[in-house]
Amino acid sequence: MQQPGRPREFDPDEVLSKIMQLFWENGYEGTGLSDIIAATGMGKASLYSAFGNKQEMYLKALARYEALMVDSAVAILRAGDRPPLERINAFLSAPITAVRDNADRRGCFLCNAAADRASLDPKTGALVLRGYAKMRSAITEALNADRPDQDDDATAQHAQLVLTVYSGLRVMARSGMKNEDLEMAKIAVLENLTG
Repeated sequence: MQQPGRPREFDPDEVLSKIMQLFWENGYEGTGLSDIIAATGMGKASLYSAFGNKQEMYLKALARYEALMVDSAVAILRAGDRPPLERINAFLSAPITAVRDNADRRGCFLCNAAADRASLDPKTGALVLRGYAKMRSAITEALNADRPDQDDDATAQHAQLVLTVYSGLRVMARSGMKNEDLEMAKIAVLENLTG
């Protein structure tokens, strides 16, 4: 039995994951403190003590998303046991697969944050740019492995194209666009890379 006045034990990563899911699905404005309290089972004072105010919770949730999801996407792009274009195909397929196999239309928290908060809050903007830079760097590495003789400017353009289309696929998946249309965009990018 817990003694009065003693703080309740909780797993910070587990609680932060719940907070991340809320912001990912509902955005900053669509997530209220009451939602966070209900999802985590923690009181307001305990939440503020552990994670800060709503803005700080959002930033910590976005950083957690980066560590879990963005770094996972980077790992797919850097998987040396697969051909480079196969890695890029897997990266671009992720938004389509999420909808098709899991009915997951949350999109990408990083992409959502780019549209939702990045222009309003410099700290959010910095996290978004850092996440995008990680992915662009991994895409560039894969493209360099596929075409080591290609000029750096062309590689940079292709890397930006892949990243931009990936972000667009995530946003369009969230909006309810049909998988066939998303697939068409992915195929067009891959054809551009091999052409």
